[in-house]
Amino acid sequence: MGMETSKWYNTQILVGMTDQRGHAWHYKKDEQGAEPNHYAGAIPVEDVQRRLFAWSATEAPVFIQVPATMEDATSVDENGNPVKFIKAENRKAILRDDTNEMFEIFKDGYAIHQYNEWLVKNLANLVDDELAIGSAGLLKNGGVAWVSLEMPESVEVIEGFKVRPHLLATTSHIGTLATTYKKVSTFVVCDNTHSMAMGEDGEQFKARHSKHSAMRIQSARDALGIIHKMTDDVIAEITKLSEWKVTDEQWNTLLNQLVPVPTDLEQKTAITRAENKRWALKDLYANDMRVAPWKGSALGVLQAYNTYNHHKAGTDKNRIERNMLNALSGSTGTADAKVLQALASL
Repeated sequence: MGMETSKWYNTQILVGMTDQRGHAWHYKKDEQGAEPNHYAGAIPVEDVQRRLFAWSATEAPVFIQVPATMEDATSVDENGNPVKFIKAENRKAILRDDTNEMFEIFKDGYAIHQYNEWLVKNLANLVDDELAIGSAGLLKNGGVAWVSLEMPESVEVIEGFKVRPHLLATTSHIGTLATTYKKVSTFVVCDNTHSMAMGEDGEQFKARHSKHSAMRIQSARDALGIIHKMTDDVIAEITKLSEWKVTDEQWNTLLNQLVPVPTDLEQKTAITRAENKRWALKDLYANDMRVAPWKGSALGVLQAYNTYNHHKAGTDKNRIERNMLNALSGSTGTADAKVLQALASL
């Protein structure tokens, strides 16, 4: 499952606050049907529930086909041989109750975290009504979901650099994500998502899909801290990065560390790939308005690498899904942390 169509992105992903940040880059009006998926302001909770989470995940037993005699056969296989079905003990399938599509098979201890309960109702218990839904969506045919609560206004940290702190809630029915609540921020200047803690372990709450995973609201609040403190945290982090000076020599050394060009001339494909990435990073750092204004600082370096990963790496065919899954899983924060750790070592 995955790599959804453009129509999926324009119907199963809801984008809010467009008066402030514009349309998502995958926006196509003619693929949205009778109801637009973009909202000038916050996305109504009722729309998230009705348009995305109106169905539930459900359990079903798993049966295995095995050879049988004519006496105990319950069916025949594709070759006409007698077979029977036996129940797989300690296994269960997770299905969509509206389409009966199977997401995954799990051990008996797996617990479903329904999207409407864990991403809407539980999230509402963590915050007050000053935060609003900025985006919500489904990926992998409904196997992954998220809801993002945002501050009503973007915050300009330094001239030309705005951020939108938000609380991201996500979970899955395919075993790829524990239910997670974490602080992140979108750098509005180029719509890149960064982990608030820059890849560190703090300021997030996770609940495993187990029978004992009841939502512990106070534990989640304690883990996340005060939601509105996000803005102060973001401002402090961006200010620190903008004041962290990086020389041209350090920038070039960092390129050599993170994007080395193979010395074996027979590795032509690898050499070309590395040289192309280096050229793209240099061009972003020196010329791109999403990066160049902060050239000579750690903020500019981080923006160059994050903008490359977000907008240049890979192909457009699966870019939307890849970027969102990276944000949900924490891969984006890990990549950011790697860049900053390498820069700090110079």
